[in-house]
Order: sequence, then structure tokens, then C-alpha cells
Amino acid sequence: MNEKTSLHEESRPKRDTSGSLDLAPTHITFTQSFSYATKYANEKNWIGIYSSGSTGPDNETYTEDSLSWEYAPGEKGTVQLSTANLPPGQYKAYFLANEGYKWLARPVVFKVANPWGSISIRDDDPLLTFNYSTPLPDPQNWIGIYNSFGGGPESQKFISGSLTWAYAPDKNGTVKVDASALQPGLGYRAFFLAKGGYKWLASPIDIVKPGKGPLTFIVDQLTTHNARAGEPFKATLSGMLENPRDPDSKFAKGKYSATDTSTHDWVNISADGIISGTPPKASGNTTTKFVVEALGSDGSTAEITVTIPVVPQGEPLVKKLTILSFNLWFGGTPVKDYHSKQVRFITNARADIVGLQESTGGHAIRLAKAMGWDYWQGDDVGIISRYPMVEQYAPIERCGAVRIALDRGQEINFWNCHLGYTPYGPYDFCFDHLSPEEVLKNEIKSRRTPQIINIMKYMQDHLSQSSKTPVIFTGDFNAPSHLDWTNATKKLHCGQGYFPWPTSKHPIDAGLIDSFREVHSDPLAQPGLTWSPIYLDNGGRAEPKDRIDFIYHKGLKTHSSEAVVVGQPKAQPDHYHNEWPSDHAAVKTVFKVAKSSSAGRGNSRVLWGVVSAIIAATAACASWIVCACVGKRKSDKNFNEKGRRDSDSGDSSA
Repeated sequence: MNEKTSLHEESRPKRDTSGSLDLAPTHITFTQSFSYATKYANEKNWIGIYSSGSTGPDNETYTEDSLSWEYAPGEKGTVQLSTANLPPGQYKAYFLANEGYKWLARPVVFKVANPWGSISIRDDDPLLTFNYSTPLPDPQNWIGIYNSFGGGPESQKFISGSLTWAYAPDKNGTVKVDASALQPGLGYRAFFLAKGGYKWLASPIDIVKPGKGPLTFIVDQLTTHNARAGEPFKATLSGMLENPRDPDSKFAKGKYSATDTSTHDWVNISADGIISGTPPKASGNTTTKFVVEALGSDGSTAEITVTIPVVPQGEPLVKKLTILSFNLWFGGTPVKDYHSKQVRFITNARADIVGLQESTGGHAIRLAKAMGWDYWQGDDVGIISRYPMVEQYAPIERCGAVRIALDRGQEINFWNCHLGYTPYGPYDFCFDHLSPEEVLKNEIKSRRTPQIINIMKYMQDHLSQSSKTPVIFTGDFNAPSHLDWTNATKKLHCGQGYFPWPTSKHPIDAGLIDSFREVHSDPLAQPGLTWSPIYLDNGGRAEPKDRIDFIYHKGLKTHSSEAVVVGQPKAQPDHYHNEWPSDHAAVKTVFKVAKSSSAGRGNSRVLWGVVSAIIAATAACASWIVCACVGKRKSDKNFNEKGRRDSDSGDSSA
């Protein structure tokens, strides 16, 4: 950034704080007044507010944008700064010279209280009933419910649509919010917002939708990640409960039958659902099987059978790796009990790592916490893994990537994308009857082509090292593959023969392998369709069927690959009660993992004890990954925010 200076500033001794900056009486809601004085008057002098937890311009240099600011041009005067966007807390105000960062006075620390209204939940009502108050009533004021893990207007700006909402128009009142779409036992955050927008009228509150019981586990049986003989092990299953009335359920080892011969004495279960212990050194290539019992605060109980695979000392922890590419379909919200259905599917698929699309609003975090896994959450895409993420790469458009440690000396680079959805190529051919040249132009217009070119550019370094660190690339590419659109399959594709879809050509030309087509080489015999198990009709026309979800790799051996759904999904609009919670089929690929020269050797007891503890901790405490951007030194006070309150309806091909 080029910092502006002036004659006034250049002639002023460094850090001349002979001026003054003081709090002034404030009588207007959402403002803080400051009185100031300086002998270096300048029309571009300004007062900026920063969080007291940040450094601000403490060293008289730019470090970050101010939260609110106004010019203070005279030798003395009073200015009012907006605090409407500032949550209650402690802040620091700086009086600065000529649009720069040289101090004109010592900064002052002040607090922003909550001058707004209030919002609280009524404990005596089984539904979500809120009491609220505000000095600023409006017919468009509203209360919106979001996942506690993200997606809400934490910065008083639109991030994603609310899960459910209701108007709260009066100065004081009570409002019931429809909770039918919320999942029992999960955490949510309620926001009281102004005039159909996202400005807070009160500090948000965290809530849990109580389950109606009886207490159950989402699955009857659970297989954890692998343990190694003689090394500490840790996992968590507290998030696997269904219908808890509150977060106070307790866990313990259950009773065993006389025929149970598995060795489980080394396993401990904490009251909050943490499984821990060290398998005996002599064990290996065995399974430890035991029962865990949960006791709800209402006295109801539930049991789950847990299996821990144990590998011998000196052997790789992971020999096979199961990967899913899974489009959640607006997080799963169009389907009843989507949370339990998603967790049940991922668990029963014995997945190790899942690339998620349409996870906006913290859905990757929600699933990872339920399963005790590690996670990365992007704007749309997310990644969850039962093994730890040791590096998170800077996200690029429609894509994110992490490095995952499977074992000591065993790592992979994992990429996941969700490319643009419109215009949609099969519609161009089948409905609009465009020429191949026109369709290729539309692939550029949809941004899929520039997106995949950019992704492959950033992936090049990883691909060049794939013999040491394999690469996996999952995603909803929103376009078919040139390996499927061949002259032999033209009858499946509206008469169009071979077509060089850029979104498959670029990955394969870069050296990636399509895992499904690697196993099933004949696209006519095994089309592997993922779009769509529920969208069958499109305005009286048959919906084009295609494989648009993929798992690519380089540096691994593919054991099996398939497109999967659960049950027999009913077609839209009768999808609400489907066991399958998506409008896409998922892709499941099992890879064989080559043995690393250092896997299972050395001081892995310490390493993997720490790793297990970190993963277990993520299930109890979510931590956000913040992507920093360099911006203007002062926030744009004229920014006009636009957004939608309701969940986006989207296009069915997304």
C-alpha cells in the first residue's frame, strides 16, 4: 500500500502526541462521539476504530482495515463514528494524520455496550419461541436461525441463507420460529436482524433444539480409524447420538455377553464420549470390539457397538483408503433428518476422507464434529477426514486443498472443487441443440473452463511430487467427461458423439487418472451416472443423465470405484422423506496405499498420540480457518449490503 503524506505530516516529529482525543457524550444509538484537538490540522486527518485485540496502527503503520472511521479536519472539534457494525466489546480509537497512520494523539480505549434490543429463548416452550425487544421496531425486522458453526451474519453481512426464520415487527413481543427443519440435538445460533437485512438488533444467542427421545445412536455399529499396537489411540463418538434432549448425556462401557472374546480391557470411555487407550504391544491384525452405552438426562439409554482395527507394530497404519465425493444438496436441508442420514451414509460407507460440495453455512464442520473428524470449511466446498490435516492451502475459486497425514511418512494432498453450474452443457446439446463450438464457448461462459485451468495450474507442484505424496481430486464438476461422451455412447447423449469436455480433459492431460473409468473402462456398459437420482423430468422432457461427479488421483492404485445412493430415492418433488439426502449420487473409490519407508517406524507413539488428541479436540471445539485479504486501510462507509434471507433455491443442475 502506498501511504500518502503531506507537508504537515513530514514536518511533524515522529509520534508527536501533543494533540488530544477523548470520548464525548453520545446521545444517538449506534454511534460513539469523540472530541479531538491538534496543531496539525488537515482535511484528511481521521479517526479510526480498531478492535482492542488487534495491533491496529500501534507502530504508526498499516496493519489492517479500521472497523469504522470519519475525517477530523479541524484544529479541534467533535465527530461521531458509527458503531452499528460493532458487536459489544472493547475497542481502541486512533487520531491519525493525513489519511496515513502517524499519531496525532494517544489512542483511547472504550467499550461498545449493547444499546440494542434483546433476544432470549423461552425454556418453558418445547418449540423455538423467542422473547425480543428493540427500540427500533419495523415490520421487516426478523429472527433467523443458522448453524452455530457458520453461515450466519456474524459480521452483519449476508453469508448464506437462514435455515428458518420469522418476522419480529414489534417493540416488544414473542415469536415462534418453525423448527421442523432443524436437527434435534444440534447447535444453532439465533440472530435478531433489522429491516429484512443483516444488521443486528441484539447480540445473537446459541441454542440447541431438544430431541423428543428416546435417545438413540445414529448407527448401531461404528468402526473407528485404525490403531497401532503399543501406541496411544483416541476417538470420539459423542456426536453420534440422535434425539438427545440436551447436551448432558453421559457415556460408559456397556455390558458384554459371555461369548464376547475380544480384548477390550485397554479401552477407556470418558463420560463425555472420548474413547482412549493403548493397545497391547503383542496385539496386531486384530479388532477390538466393545459396547458403549449412553445415558440421557431423561433416563433413556442407547447402545452402540464399536470396533477398533489394530495393526501390528512396524506396519503401516493405513493400507486402504476410502474416499467419497458427496454433494450435500444445500447442506442436505431439502430432506427430512438430513444430518442423521448423512452421518449414517458416511459411517456405513467406511469412508476415510470426504470431499463435500454445497456445504455453505458450516455443514462440513457440522459433520466433522458429529464424527470426531478433522475438517476444512470453505465458502461452498469442504473436506472432512478421520485422519489429521497438517496443512491447509490457500483456497482458490470454487476449490480448496489440504495435506492429510495418514501415518508417519504417509501423506496425501487432497483437492476438492465445485465448478460453475450454468450454462449446463448437456442442456445445450439436448434442449437447445447447440453446435459443439457453441457448447465449448458456453463452457467458458459458465466459468468451468477457466476454473479448471486455474485449479490445474495451482496443482502442478503437487502432481510433480505425487510419487512421494499422492494427489486425490474430488468434486462436482457440473459437466460430463470426454471418456463417457464417445461415438459408442452417442445414443445416450442426444446423438452427440465424442466431445472434449474441458473439465475432464485438463485434469487427465495433466496426468490425473479418473478412478471410476480406470475400473470400469466401458462407458456404455457402466455409465456410472451421478446426475440425477431424483430429477427425472425437466419441463416435460427427460432429464439428461450423466456422470458429473468425479474422484481423480495420481500416485495411488485404485481397488474399486462406484456411484452410490442409499435405498430407492423417490423423484423430486416427493424427495423429502428419502433416505438418500442428495440430488446427486455420490462417488466412492477405495485406493490401495503404498507402504512408506518410514510408516510405522520411529517415535510414532508420541506423534500419533498428539494427532489423536487434536482430532478428538476438534469434535468438542470448532476452530475457524480465516483467509486474510489485503484491502483498503479504512472500511468503505458507503458500502451497501445486499443479500437474501431465504435459502437459495438454485438450479437443479448445481
